[in-house]
Amino acid sequence: MLSNSCIGVFFNDSTKIVLDIDCFNFIYYERRPLDKKDIGSGHTLTDYPKELQKKVTLLQHFRSYLEGSAKKGEEGDTKNIGTDKMKEEVKEEVPEEKHEKKPMSEDTVYVKKWMRTRHAIMFRLSNKVVQVNFQDHTEIILSSESKVVTYVNKKGERLTYPLSTAMESSNLEMAKRLKYTKDILTHMLQSNQTSRAGGKDKPGDNGVSSS
Repeated sequence: MLSNSCIGVFFNDSTKIVLDIDCFNFIYYERRPLDKKDIGSGHTLTDYPKELQKKVTLLQHFRSYLEGSAKKGEEGDTKNIGTDKMKEEVKEEVPEEKHEKKPMSEDTVYVKKWMRTRHAIMFRLSNKVVQVNFQDHTEIILSSESKVVTYVNKKGERLTYPLSTAMESSNLEMAKRLKYTKDILTHMLQSNQTSRAGGKDKPGDNGVSSS
């Protein structure tokens, strides 16, 4: 779940889905083979191409999990629910005034790549922000546009530093995590260059990821 309350899913084939906060409209992104650029198409949970059925079903499951509405023992039933039945349930859950397709926004933020390491999960977003969630519940957020790094400590406190001097900060816990983040980013860039040189495009994931 993103900070704007939208729900996103990153699939094995590097396609992505982002569900709008109205819980009715969604954007489906697929990578164009020629230039590896993500191309988006807008749909609703009651009107989408047949080939997206499995991915939309997964989106619904992730949404239930993230919103805490999934009940014990319910998963087995929802897996076998028919598409038409699911669409009817969506219509009942979403207020009637929201039953219309929105124009697709060009500013929608989604996860472009992600990587899991021994100590953290890293997300690279479409707005060029990099977020790293560590196992001890601390976070590093890098913004290349504003040139700042935000550190969320174990107490949940957010501290912001200029990116140019953050490594020299007296906050050693932040500096250590920032160095780790930069090392992982360097590794990702080198891997991408190697993949392109070999004529292969490897998604930076090990499975389906929700955000």
